[in-house]
Amino acid sequence: MIGLLPSLNRFWHRDPPGYQPGVTLDRLVANLQPYACERVATRQLQITLPQGPVIDVCEQVQSLFLAHIVTQRFRLQGQTSHAESMVLNIITGGWLRRNGVIYRTKARHQGARQLIAALAQYPQIGETLAKLDFRRATLTVKEGHWWLDIEHFAASEVVSRLPASRRYLRLETEQRRLLLSSFLMIGQLMGKCDG
Repeated sequence: MIGLLPSLNRFWHRDPPGYQPGVTLDRLVANLQPYACERVATRQLQITLPQGPVIDVCEQVQSLFLAHIVTQRFRLQGQTSHAESMVLNIITGGWLRRNGVIYRTKARHQGARQLIAALAQYPQIGETLAKLDFRRATLTVKEGHWWLDIEHFAASEVVSRLPASRRYLRLETEQRRLLLSSFLMIGQLMGKCDG
């Protein structure tokens, strides 16, 4: 019975029927024009911004009953002098209407308090993130590295098998600007925190 477990694990984690790796990523490339995009793998893409940073984009798929959703995880990473590990969740405030962003972490050390204070010092970062339509956003610091992950609501595709349909939610120009600005501003902030 133990010998069957790895093969069952592969069965449960296989791609859903109808999923076409990289197709949604191709549509995203069209939404990201005029930025330089380079395909790294079937499910991975790198965006090089004119200011220098490189953003990694990874295609993710989530199975549902008779459907699946293909989303993109955008990531900017760098090095830091912060020694303590932490995960900072960025959440939009407000129940009915957006009311800024909230930074939450379970870490209680001095580095976490300093980073939250630095984010609060630059309200334009919070204002930009508050206008951004994202599912999840996390800033992680671990072992001398940091990375910001943002999963946007757009740049995703919903594929249904019954009734058979595909719907791509394109990344609009304004949302693209907000997304890339968020990465640039937080990247600059992390550089200032080390300086």
